[in-house]
Amino acid sequence: MTRQNEEEFLQLITQFQPRLYGYLLTLMGNPDDANDVLQETNVNLWEGASKYEPGTNFKAWAFRVAHFQVMSYRQRRVRDRVTFSNDLVATLAVEASAADELQEARRELLSECLKKLPKNMLTVVGLRYLDGLSVSEIATKLSLASNAISQRLFRARRALEECVVRSMT
Repeated sequence: MTRQNEEEFLQLITQFQPRLYGYLLTLMGNPDDANDVLQETNVNLWEGASKYEPGTNFKAWAFRVAHFQVMSYRQRRVRDRVTFSNDLVATLAVEASAADELQEARRELLSECLKKLPKNMLTVVGLRYLDGLSVSEIATKLSLASNAISQRLFRARRALEECVVRSMT
């Protein structure tokens, strides 16, 4: 694997960490177990990098590796506690993958809808949700009343919701 391919592969692994973790958490039900399996999955992904073909669906490949890691982890950790059957885990894996794809579609729609917001609404949304400023901090920064900021945020959220719903139907 060339240095450039290694960097691109590492970027893909990094990009998919939150989604892999969410998938694993759904399957494992325990954040500590999900983190353990995520680390094992990352090792397997890195060791299997030569098997990945650039340009193919990395997410599907990574989720499949993660699924096998869950099965392996469960076999090693059979104890006195309640464990799910392999059939149930397989069903959960399918549902978690479908839920992730739906969430990704919603994120894409939201991104498109954000582009359609008027600049004054987009500014307030960015300050609130990207920068994490409070309503009063935004009001001070923009020299507006707090009520005006609250109203603008309300209208922006409503416009985004309507846009996403319209786009999904």
